[in-house]
Amino acid sequence: MPTTQIQVTAADNEILLIASTPAGSSQLLHYKSGYGKPVNLTVFPGAILATGSYTLTIVGINWGGPANFTVVVTTDGHAQTFHGGSNSSAVGDVWHQSIPMNIVSGQ
Repeated sequence: MPTTQIQVTAADNEILLIASTPAGSSQLLHYKSGYGKPVNLTVFPGAILATGSYTLTIVGINWGGPANFTVVVTTDGHAQTFHGGSNSSAVGDVWHQSIPMNIVSGQ
């Protein structure tokens, strides 16, 4: 079941998407935004990565104040939503999530 799409719909303040294997990693997205501004970014990992098994790591970084992150991962037509963030004023890595991901190149 290949992962065909990763959509970021909230990124306050900074989000990274990283695909990793035992041989190394690839940054799929690094995006910055703030003040609750709307975000709608789509990554098609099969257009970037070689066919294989990966771990997708999502990292949400806060610069202070509330943090909010939403990422929708579509695998085999099924969308799974991941939310993270905090109302605290913590600065730095305030949310991270790792999930398995299978890729078929060109999908």
